[in-house]
Amino acid sequence: MDLNPFQNPYHRGDVVLPELASAYLDRDCLRRPGMITPYGPALRAFASIGWEWGGAWSSLKDYQHFSVNGR
Repeated sequence: MDLNPFQNPYHRGDVVLPELASAYLDRDCLRRPGMITPYGPALRAFASIGWEWGGAWSSLKDYQHFSVNGR
């Protein structure tokens, strides 16, 4: 499941999708409405039912993505 793709872009190497969402890659300092954060309510809600967050992956970051099987 993907939530707020613009505020939570996919990032791998030089690729950022959506293309104009690079401003949302800095997750440490700036919090904006719609951003999924490591300790925020969206992550807690999905984690409570066993879903994994793409923002925690090491090979790429898919901040918008939650899945039950880690894909």
